[in-house]
Formats: sequence, structure tokens, C-alpha cells
Amino acid sequence: MEPLIKIKSKYSFDETVNNILDSLKSKNIAVFATIDHQRNAENANIIMEPEKLILFGSPTVGTPLMNENRDIGIELPSKLLIYKENEGVYIVYRNPEMLIKDYGIDKSMDYMMKLKTLVESIVGSLS
Repeated sequence: MEPLIKIKSKYSFDETVNNILDSLKSKNIAVFATIDHQRNAENANIIMEPEKLILFGSPTVGTPLMNENRDIGIELPSKLLIYKENEGVYIVYRNPEMLIKDYGIDKSMDYMMKLKTLVESIVGSLS
């Protein structure tokens, strides 16, 4: 089982980012931050291909997970990394199955499955 899942998007970088943000908004999922790694690199006079990290989540899903194992809070809010490499655009996220294993999630499995389903539906529509 791989710790990260990497999917190639069928859209451009900007379209991929916008589709993800639109999808989260349509599902009433909070976007806490979008970190633009490329812009931060440029501010340091370093060249980098486009790359953004989207932090998103819902307290109704994350809180039960943290109540079961506080350490999972290091993984929350959930993250999607989008980057352009050569001619491809990729979406990377932490494998929910690994989170279950790493943090011994049992009692709040339903919440982890909600997160898994959400991420797979968003990413699946882009590949």
C-alpha cells in the first residue's frame, strides 16, 4: 500500500486547481488555505513549475477522527497537492487507507470513509 496516491489530471494546471476548488465549494467543504509554492519560490528568486497545496476539511469529519487519535491532527486539514511537471498535471494526496493503518482508526471509520469518498470523487472527475 502506497502512502501517497498520485493521479494525472486531464486538465491544465489552472483548470485542475479551479475544478477542485469549485468541487469543494459545491459540496460545502471549507477551503482553509491555498498555498502557491511557485509564487513563494519566485519571491525567493527560485524558478519552479506551478504547484499549489489546497488545505480543506470539515469539523464534522475531522473532529471525530481527532477524538479517536489526537495524533491524526498532524494530517488535518486534508490536503491535495497539484503540480505541473513536464507536460503533465498531477494531483497527490495521502492514501486514506494508510491513515487508517497509521493512526489505528477504528471507532470513527465511517468518517474516514466519508473523507475517502470525497477525495476520490473530486480527483476521479479530473483523471
